[in-house]
Amino acid sequence: MVYDVLIIGGATSGSFFARRMAEKGFSVAVLDASEKEKIGSKYDIFHVCKRDFENFGLPLPSKDDGTWAFEFSEGLTASPFNNYPKTTYDTVIGMHMHEYVLKMNRWAQEAGAEFFYGAKFSSPIFVGGRIAGVKYVKDGKEKEIFARVTVDCSGMGGALRTSLPDGYGVENFSLGGNDMFYVILRYVKLFNEKDYLNGSCGWPYYKTWIAPQHDPHGAILGIGACNSFDYAEEIYKKFETNIPLPEHEIQYFERGTTPYCRCPYSFVADNFIATGDAACLTKPLNGEGVTSSMVHIEIAAKVLGKALKKGRTRKEDLWEINTLYNKAQGADFCFLRAVLTKAVNAKAEEWEYFFQNDIIFSEELMNAVSTGGEIPLTPDIIKNMVVNIAKGMKKGMITKETVKTVGSGVVLGINLKNHYLNFPKTPDGFNDWCKKADKIWSKIGKMH
Repeated sequence: MVYDVLIIGGATSGSFFARRMAEKGFSVAVLDASEKEKIGSKYDIFHVCKRDFENFGLPLPSKDDGTWAFEFSEGLTASPFNNYPKTTYDTVIGMHMHEYVLKMNRWAQEAGAEFFYGAKFSSPIFVGGRIAGVKYVKDGKEKEIFARVTVDCSGMGGALRTSLPDGYGVENFSLGGNDMFYVILRYVKLFNEKDYLNGSCGWPYYKTWIAPQHDPHGAILGIGACNSFDYAEEIYKKFETNIPLPEHEIQYFERGTTPYCRCPYSFVADNFIATGDAACLTKPLNGEGVTSSMVHIEIAAKVLGKALKKGRTRKEDLWEINTLYNKAQGADFCFLRAVLTKAVNAKAEEWEYFFQNDIIFSEELMNAVSTGGEIPLTPDIIKNMVVNIAKGMKKGMITKETVKTVGSGVVLGINLKNHYLNFPKTPDGFNDWCKKADKIWSKIGKMH
């Protein structure tokens, strides 16, 4: 049997893509390297905004099936010394990841998708120079499966994407230590009832946060940092020194990684799509990728559905996935990534000034990012940032070097956003577009 769609990876992105294609009437197979009892076990708890269940038509979590853990509606973002908090209002639901991934698997199966657990991707199969399926290992035996289109939802390792030959159409780079966040979660028990959480708080200078967990008397203290887990712990020690945390004792740790780098310039090639963490589709402010990937998948599923019906699934037939995604979300994410990458070079005292004067960290921007709205970059907002930066420099609150660095981040971010909004409508001109994008990204550098 040749499936219409083959998906590598059956967690949130793979399940969502499978559901979308199966409900359109296409035959879908999903391979996941994990056994059913282990799928989606990267972390215990993960979060999804309540509005996104309706936006994406996702199955609601429930206490009865063990998927629901907690809910909160207020989030704070504070300065390096815990001042000038910015408030965001967006109801967030915490869920048990393994249980909810299984629920999403069943949701996709209800529409007709088939899941193969314990099926580890081995290599792509090419027929006539184009992907026609993959080889995988199950129960110690190598097997083959074929499809009209293969989708990489395998996670940040990008198992299929990174195995593509050079020049196939989608970049095959692997992620290094400076292309990801090393995430450490401390599940803690709070000693005092007055400290029980009704919301979350983040300190972006340290890339740390505190949020509720499944135990109402507990919390999750998290940090994400580049380079290594050891480096993340070094930053956490500085964080503990400057931020007053509630009295607590540690219950247990969880560790993992998440992509933090630019996406491949193109997500598509002949008979191929990359999405989810395999395409580095994470949010610049926090590294989360579940629903930001779903924005991409909604677009990809619509374009792929039309292409399959026409019987043409070459790069040109899938190209619109690139242009539509950049307009919907990609260009804004590039702007934020550029600005934040430069802003991390500022000193803690300078971040205090940023927070105090709504430079980068304003409630308007925070709420836009939180709710998935367009990043506000009106002339008045840009003028206000420029004026306040100039005042800060005059008062000695910001150094000339920081002004130059952060200012270059804003300018590069605007240039990058405009460049992505002008992504070529066809593969013609793509190489020239990539060369210009390379020049901008090289000036931005990486978060570390």
